[in-house]
Amino acid sequence: MATIFKERSWWQFTLTRVTIALVLGILLGKYIPIPQWLLLLSLSASTAVWIVTDQFSTLAYFNKRWIGGLSILVVFTGVGIGVYQLATKTIIQIKARVILQESPIKKPNSYQATAAMGETLLLIYFHPTTNIYSLNAGTTIQLHKKPLPIANTSNPGGFNFKEYAASQKIHHQIYLTPTDFTIIQSSKSPASLLSKSKQYVLSVLEKNIRIPRERSVAEALLIGYKKNLDKELMNAYSNTGVIHIIAISGLHLGMIYALLRWLFKPMNRFKKLHWLKRALILLIIWGFTMLTGAGASVLRAAVMFSFLLLSEQQNRPNYIINTLSASAFCLLLYRPLFLWDIGFQLSYAAVIGIVLFAKPIEKWLYIKNKILRHCWQLCSVTFAAQLLTLPLLLYYFNSFPNLFLFTNFIAVPISGFILYLLIGLLVIAPISFIAKPVGAITEWLIVQLNNFIQNSASLPFALTEFIQVSLAQTICLYVCIVGCAVWIAQKNNRAFWLGCSGIILFVAIRSMSLIQLKQQQKLIVYHAPKYTSIDILEGLGHRYIGDHQLEQNTLLKNNYLSPTRTIYRAGNPLLQTRVYLRAPFVIGPNKKVLLVHPRLSFPILNMVPEIDLIILAGGVQIPFAEIAKRYPQAKLIFDSSNPLWKIQLWKKEADRLHLRHHSVPEQGAFEYNL
Repeated sequence: MATIFKERSWWQFTLTRVTIALVLGILLGKYIPIPQWLLLLSLSASTAVWIVTDQFSTLAYFNKRWIGGLSILVVFTGVGIGVYQLATKTIIQIKARVILQESPIKKPNSYQATAAMGETLLLIYFHPTTNIYSLNAGTTIQLHKKPLPIANTSNPGGFNFKEYAASQKIHHQIYLTPTDFTIIQSSKSPASLLSKSKQYVLSVLEKNIRIPRERSVAEALLIGYKKNLDKELMNAYSNTGVIHIIAISGLHLGMIYALLRWLFKPMNRFKKLHWLKRALILLIIWGFTMLTGAGASVLRAAVMFSFLLLSEQQNRPNYIINTLSASAFCLLLYRPLFLWDIGFQLSYAAVIGIVLFAKPIEKWLYIKNKILRHCWQLCSVTFAAQLLTLPLLLYYFNSFPNLFLFTNFIAVPISGFILYLLIGLLVIAPISFIAKPVGAITEWLIVQLNNFIQNSASLPFALTEFIQVSLAQTICLYVCIVGCAVWIAQKNNRAFWLGCSGIILFVAIRSMSLIQLKQQQKLIVYHAPKYTSIDILEGLGHRYIGDHQLEQNTLLKNNYLSPTRTIYRAGNPLLQTRVYLRAPFVIGPNKKVLLVHPRLSFPILNMVPEIDLIILAGGVQIPFAEIAKRYPQAKLIFDSSNPLWKIQLWKKEADRLHLRHHSVPEQGAFEYNL
């Protein structure tokens, strides 16, 4: 690492400093409300200072040039604040007439599409009986019912769909039956080139790769089309640390870029055609980027390769840190909300890790054998990328794939070969007698890759779960990594103590959290559609009471239960708790909870002196009037196994009797201290 910047230090690159200032401005714009008049005043003042110092900088006796540099950073900090305010300044209007932005997509129980509604988007779910063939991108429809705001019904620590939807400018949703809307104007515009290209790719894969599961992996690997992916297979890829293979990323674009450089290599002989070669590579790269949906990580790679080709065209030196900063600067100017995109963060963390640490790690071992040396280079790149992405992975996903080095070593080369085969398949698709065997070989390779990933994921030590890392701890991990890296590279004692302080603070925060959570005793009613799902959290463990189908289904468990158990550090299953369970009651030290379920007998209320909480599950009817009379302070909880129409009736009855209530399907999970 000490020799990486021997020519210029990272802070000497102007774009690096400017990008940091832009990021700081975006963060200030999100977390600190800054009036526009103050922003304009500071921008005007700093710009004036910049111009004045630039004029004086030509004078030999002027030694305050740092003022000009500081004013530039202030200007771009203000630009960051401004672009964030513009990106989040949206007028939310509910309109009856909307325009579909895409053709409806098949979902398990409906068809889904987005539609333009003023400056925002509307999320539409169409009833399965809807004639979707008359609904295409550009179709205008008249709504006969009012859209509803998207509510946050997530579980503690779970995915916040409301926040995610808002970042996509979606604030309302609606469910439409065929009688709930009228088509005002059908779309007459021809399908776009991108749409036609995507349909061509999908049709070629459908024709030449027969097994649906393997075809879905090919679709994801080639163009990022994930709508047909098997969720259990995706979970296996995630648990082994190779999800980036089927989530289009800079890795895929890098492979395609390398292929294009090789294909256009004969044009290097003709100097006058160099510009054409670079233009064609740029055109193909950006075409592929648009075809895959232009995700944050692919855009990062596309912008970086664009700057690389432009610098080659102008015969200018290319510094990877400068190129990386320039790409981040452009993307954040275009969409400042990318800063909170997980793909954006992981992509830049991985590339920075590779730039800083891949070569130093590679030098740890000197291997004479050429094949083994290439294998070690691949391992060093994987390890370097993981080094800076590790804190983010722990923070966002609360787990760590223990076999990431082994699985990446096998899966990345195979996936690269499959990608090249798929590209070749698209080219030779019209020649069926050649395309068929190529498709068969590709299918066989994908089968072997999937089997390898699933077998690796099934190992008992493949994944470490329930790792709860806060934002403060994530920052501490980065301080530790950077401090230790600088100490190893430069033998700087201050960096060593900085790294030590990071890990000590990390351990201190964890210890305080453990001490606090060891005292917890709470009941959580989860939002798990159509299921009764309740956890009793006690200390650092949990005792589950509810539908065992959900607990035994890995995907449902990871989606609904694991996030909450992780943030409360309650991943250990408990057979016995201090909270007393005597059906149909849960009796805590200070509270008594009544569970109402079809499989539990309903108690004789005049024999129960006190009830603090009543959980209704399975649509069972209860005597509301008697409950209001005997337990006026009790709170009613309607869980997710109840039909929504019945919950609405119960809520009206409870309001009439002045009983407090909470609807889990509408308000999210319910937490209760016992």
